[in-house]
Amino acid sequence: MSVSQNGTTSESDGWVRLEIQIDAETMREIEAAIEDNGWEYDEGLRLLLGSGLAYVKGERVLQAIESGILSKDELQRTLSRMMETETRLAVLRFRTFEAQQANQAWELSTGAIKNENQGLRAVVQRLREENAALRAENDRLRRLLPTLDAVAELDSPADTPTQSPPLDSTEARHPFWQVWRGLVHRNSGRNKKDG
Repeated sequence: MSVSQNGTTSESDGWVRLEIQIDAETMREIEAAIEDNGWEYDEGLRLLLGSGLAYVKGERVLQAIESGILSKDELQRTLSRMMETETRLAVLRFRTFEAQQANQAWELSTGAIKNENQGLRAVVQRLREENAALRAENDRLRRLLPTLDAVAELDSPADTPTQSPPLDSTEARHPFWQVWRGLVHRNSGRNKKDG
């Protein structure tokens, strides 16, 4: 591909990058046309360039018809090519529409997945904190076990166990407190006998 005075081109993988310099007024008109038609910027530039090329080709065909240079076969081929191009364009527009719809649905589902992920991360964090608190409580209670064993050894089997008062909800969840309360209750009964 050649390099012209007004621009540079480079080709890779079937695509060509075109760079040109134009006056500011023309650029404003191009940007206005793109905005008026609701095109994306790059898409608009391609459409305007393609439209200009089609116009030049059409003018050439009209000149050839007027001057009698273009035969009926050539005219028929040109018309067939134009119809084929229009058909392809319609298919491409529909595929673009489908791709935009799929992309929109994907973005919506991705947003929902991200929200769910954040919610689950918060649940995991809360559960980790609860787990750490339970481990700390478990360690503390394990450290108290030797004390409880010593208290249990002091208690004689001849003592009659007295019935403990009903458990509140905290004690029902922690059977340890049942044992502790029973031991304290028995020891306080024994201290009254000794006194």
